[in-house]
Amino acid sequence: VVLARMEKRRRGRTVLAGDGLAGLGLDPARLTLIEVEDEQDLLRAGLEACRCPGVGLVLLEAGGRLSGYDLTASRRLALAVERSGACVVLVRHDAEARPSAARTRWRISSAPSTPLEAHAPGWPVLEAELLRWRGGMAGRRWRLGREAGHGQYRGTTRLSPLPGAVVPLSGVRTHPDDGQDSRRAA
Repeated sequence: VVLARMEKRRRGRTVLAGDGLAGLGLDPARLTLIEVEDEQDLLRAGLEACRCPGVGLVLLEAGGRLSGYDLTASRRLALAVERSGACVVLVRHDAEARPSAARTRWRISSAPSTPLEAHAPGWPVLEAELLRWRGGMAGRRWRLGREAGHGQYRGTTRLSPLPGAVVPLSGVRTHPDDGQDSRRAA
C-alpha cells in the first residue's frame, strides 16, 4: 500500500495508526508513506507508485480542486492501473466533482451513528454515494456502520431504491505467483 499526500495539507488530513490499519486488515509494515510539497509531485508519485509491480493499492490524498488532475492526468493513471492491476484511490477533501477517466466516482460523508448504552456515541457510520460508474448505473447510496471487534464497515441501512444492487470489483484475477484469487478494484 502506498499513501501519497501533500505535506502542506494539515486540516482534515488522514491520521494513520498501526492498530487501526491492522484492524482493517492492512499490515502497517507494508505501508509506504510519501509526503510531497505540491500537486504535481502528488500526481507524479501516484503514477510512479501504480507502475511498480509489487504495489496493490495507491491512495492519493489532497484537498480542494487539485488543478493538475485533469483528463490527461487521470487517463495516465487509468492506463497505468490497467497495466499493473493495482488499485488507485484519489481522496479529495472539500472538492467538487470533476471529469476524469476513473471507473467510479464516490461521495463519502459521515452519517449519524446509533447511540450505545447510556447515550454513549455509537460506532462510526459512513454514507457512500456512487456518483458515476462507467458501464453501470450510478446514483445509489449505502449507509455503512463500523462493526465492533471486526474493524470492518458493513451495510446498515439501504438508501438505494434498487434492492440487491451491488457494484462489482473490476474482477477476480489470479495472482501469477500463487495461483490463488486476489480481488483488485480500479
